[in-house]
This record gives sequence, structure tokens and C-alpha cells, in this order.
Amino acid sequence: MRREQKLLLVFGALVLIPVGIIWFVTWPLLHAWKFPEVTAGQLSAPVSRDLTGDEVQKVNLWLQSHETAWGPSGEKTDLAPKVVLEMTGAQGQPVIISIWKYKKQDDIVGVQLAKGGPFRMNAFPDAQLMALQPDGAQPAK
Repeated sequence: MRREQKLLLVFGALVLIPVGIIWFVTWPLLHAWKFPEVTAGQLSAPVSRDLTGDEVQKVNLWLQSHETAWGPSGEKTDLAPKVVLEMTGAQGQPVIISIWKYKKQDDIVGVQLAKGGPFRMNAFPDAQLMALQPDGAQPAK
């Protein structure tokens, strides 16, 4: 192998290896996360009650319109959420939505696709979370 070919091979490796690593790390954060369509659910915090059909539809619409910018899977927290919605998909799969409310910053929404599983989290201003806070689920900050 000639010197020029070796330099070209080293250059290619120096460029392609970091690009590949960056791609595989950021791709899960960039592509849309498809939520199952939810068909039923209940509010389990701050009060416990079943959601009406209209409330379930609002939650489903909110989920389907917020498919990007979720953090990586695997986030855990020890803090108790202020609002918890336990939804059920069309095939019976759980979708648990937890909301942590803060006074001077955006609220945090965590979604689990298995009970007790890892969260994927995202921050939203309070105004964007109204569909996820049915009657009786709007605790004081």
C-alpha cells in the first residue's frame, strides 16, 4: 500500500468513526417516538378516578402530537410526580404519564411504556400540559 493510500485510510477512519458514534448516540433523540393509541385510562394522582372518553381522547391527541424531543430511555427519579395518568393502549399495552410541576421553570413529563419501567422525559410549559391535566388533576404548584 502506498503512503497516500494509508493517509487516505487514516483520514477516513478519523472522520467516519466519530461521525458514526455521534449518529448512534443522537439518533434515538432525534427520531419520532410512536406512542400507541390510548383508548382508556385513569387518573391515579393527585386523586384516583377513571377518565371520561373525552379526556382520554384529549390525552391521546396530545401524545400523538408530541412525538419528538423526548430524552433517552432509562431515566429514573425518586421524586413523586404531582399528576399520574395510567393509560391503556388499543392492544392493552400500558402508557403511564407522570408530571412533575415546578414554580419557576417548565414542568417535566415522563412517559413509561411498562409499569415501573424507565422514563423518557421532556419539559413543557404549563400551558401545553392542560390536556394532560383533567379536572381534579391541577395541583397547586
